[in-house]
Amino acid sequence: MKIFDPRAPVKSLRSRLFLFITFLLVFPFFLRRRPRVEQHITILAPPAAIFPFLYDLRNWPLWTEWNRREEIDYAYGTFSAGDGAEQRWASQHMSGVLRILKSEPDARLDYELLMEDGAYELVGRIELHPDGACTRLVWKCAWDLAKNPYRRYFDLALRWLIRRDFAAGLENLKFLVESPASAIEARA
Repeated sequence: MKIFDPRAPVKSLRSRLFLFITFLLVFPFFLRRRPRVEQHITILAPPAAIFPFLYDLRNWPLWTEWNRREEIDYAYGTFSAGDGAEQRWASQHMSGVLRILKSEPDARLDYELLMEDGAYELVGRIELHPDGACTRLVWKCAWDLAKNPYRRYFDLALRWLIRRDFAAGLENLKFLVESPASAIEARA
């Protein structure tokens, strides 16, 4: 009589395939239902030096990573800064609207991003936390609840992409803010 040894390698291809398929079917139930992304960076500048890059949507192409991959056309609403400011954008692959919902000067900015005529919606917040001569900037976002557990695979990939773009964008922002010539241009 053979005794089952869990440390013994699985020898059958069918057994390995069965285990892999079982994993793919069960794993999404353990993933987060409400996908979110959060990135942060510390910038050697006060919040007042950083906020103009966030508050005016015309400055977002200077530091966000999105327009560095492909050509994006931008158009702005009647005003481009502050609550209700709107940036319409279009690329070869997608189009959307970025809208500032609420802002608190030198403290926080809430926004929404609608893509493909509202088919996809993402809400986000950028917070500025002063810390002596530095500012800790936290950029976070979330999108709709994934009711279908298998859509969470897509959300997992999307979280990775957004986290990568946020990290690169924050590095770009840090470079711009800590560079005296660029900071003066953003305030104009």
